Formats: sequence, structure tokens, C-alpha cells
Amino acid sequence: MRKCDVRTPEQALAYLTDCTLATVCDLAGKKSRSKSEFERQKAIAQSGIDWMVDMKVNFLGTRAQQVVELHGRSVDGWAATFLPE
Repeated sequence: MRKCDVRTPEQALAYLTDCTLATVCDLAGKKSRSKSEFERQKAIAQSGIDWMVDMKVNFLGTRAQQVVELHGRSVDGWAATFLPE
């Protein structure tokens, strides 16, 4: 979803959650990162995921779909796949 395509509150939530997940992915891939910022971003993304699922917001085609389908709604589990070894 692109920012210019957002037309409803549900789409706005999906867009912002997807953006937060992109930040989580970026932070996860860094060897040197602020642990508190990484945890904060994961918590924000987790709230977005939980709200989207609970409110039945369409998240097909977003990172949220990966989190829900592949990691059982766990942003922490999803983020772990991007951590450097």
C-alpha cells in the first residue's frame, strides 16, 4: 500500500503499521542498534498488528500479513528472522 492510496481509517492503520514494521526490519538488520528503540518500535508494531486483527482490518499484501500468517501475530518472532547471525 502506498501513502497516496490511503482513503480510510483502516487503510491508515495498515499503512502506519507497515511503515513501523519496515523500521523494525531495518533496525533488526543492524549490528549496532539501540536496544530500547528496537524494543519500542517492535511494541508499536505489535499494537498495530493486534488492532488490525482484532478490528478485522484488511492487511493483505503488507508486512503485517507475513507477521500474522508466518509468525502467529508475533512481531518479535518476525523481527528475529532479520537479526544478523
